[in-house]
Amino acid sequence: MIDFATLQDAAQIGSQEDRSDLQTLMTAISVGDTGVELVDRVQLATSIGVLARFAAFGSGAVQIAAHQATWDIARAAGIYSASIDALYRQFARNEISGLTVPAMNMRAIAFESARGVFQAMQELDVGAAIFELSRGEIGFTGQRPHEYATVILCAAIAEGHTGPVFLQGDHFQVSASRFADNSETEIVAVEALIAEAISAGFYNIDIDTSTLVDLSTNDIDAQQEPNYSLSGRFANFTRQAEPEGVTISLGGEIGEVGESNSTVEEVNVYLTGFETCTPENQLGLTKLSIQSGTRHGGNVLADGSFGEMPIEFDLIEDLSATCREPHGLGGCVQHGASMLTLEKISKLPCAGCIEVHLAAAFLNAVYDNLPDHLVQSADHWAKEKFSDEWKPDWSEAQFLHHARRYPIRAFKKEWWQARECHDAVRNAVYRSAFAYFKALKVDNTSDLIIAAITHEPVRWVPPVLTESTGKTDESAIQDLAS
Repeated sequence: MIDFATLQDAAQIGSQEDRSDLQTLMTAISVGDTGVELVDRVQLATSIGVLARFAAFGSGAVQIAAHQATWDIARAAGIYSASIDALYRQFARNEISGLTVPAMNMRAIAFESARGVFQAMQELDVGAAIFELSRGEIGFTGQRPHEYATVILCAAIAEGHTGPVFLQGDHFQVSASRFADNSETEIVAVEALIAEAISAGFYNIDIDTSTLVDLSTNDIDAQQEPNYSLSGRFANFTRQAEPEGVTISLGGEIGEVGESNSTVEEVNVYLTGFETCTPENQLGLTKLSIQSGTRHGGNVLADGSFGEMPIEFDLIEDLSATCREPHGLGGCVQHGASMLTLEKISKLPCAGCIEVHLAAAFLNAVYDNLPDHLVQSADHWAKEKFSDEWKPDWSEAQFLHHARRYPIRAFKKEWWQARECHDAVRNAVYRSAFAYFKALKVDNTSDLIIAAITHEPVRWVPPVLTESTGKTDESAIQDLAS
């Protein structure tokens, strides 16, 4: 049952808007022995943002109450968290092709940003789209899995979405420096994050132990062994934590984005090694993140504009083909693609890339529409706090683009409260998402998704919390992918 008492207590110490919206929300639904029923969808859409705010700024108990309420309301609205595993296995069997699923990171003013994405999804009938949160982002955005899941589901409700919503743990990554200090402590921290995310409805997990690839040797198996062996351990842990009836979509990674391009030999060695580290009858990976010439944040030039990135589409095609045959995966995943031109992004589906990760463009949409004084405050803060990351050959524009992720957490509440810019932010995100969806050929995929995703909606369960929960954002994030 929805914990209205906790939510009402939060509203009493919140704003007048919180109190008004919660009252409206409570009249827009009814809660009985059979669960939640919707009374007024229009009022629900206009008031659901209060639960997103509670998730973003409430205490731990308030965040969990907001998550449970949102989960139950979403289910009544025909919205549920899901795994995309079944669709990717259709790629593996060559039953579908010619589209690339966008996986999008909503880093700043996440509720309004996600609403922009759902608006584009509604207009283009998009079903194949993922919302993701990386381990590094937990640190610099101040969003943990239950908060992020709540905010995304609230945005889906606000925009009238129906059907599955795919929440993904992006770069659930091992910190190489912390692993070197105490490997078991770091492993436990990642396992705790996986469990926490699953309990929040993240049924898609990208395991990233590529930080442990050992380039001190020329032997490919010796290079990849730390990567595939620990990937196997995390995969086994994840399978044990799956909700009943759900097969979590699992991805692996063989090379750091921005470093040397991946090879067919590396794909074969990693996937063959991974298979030896997991039970024979256990479902494995459906995708593999590779490096093909891009970098996170794009190629920023001295004047702040973006230069070309030498992405190799023939390489992506070869690596995806190797993933499918003989290893039975759907194909490859492309990271660091936000700043590619739409012309290049539109080539990904034909290259057999089944998923592409997009983050920087959506953060840029927020920055481009924030009031000038908020941007200036964030820039000043970044220069003051992270000057040690300013490389000698970087211009100010290059440094600020590199560092613009860092102020998100510090200025989170100010940005959420800057409502005069929210329409512009939402519209800018909508335009970016619309263009990506067309380029990636995921318009008119709702029926495809409904046919593929056959697992039942999962009932809400109390969150999984351990002694390690909440500690993954307390250490430096500089060696974690963004």
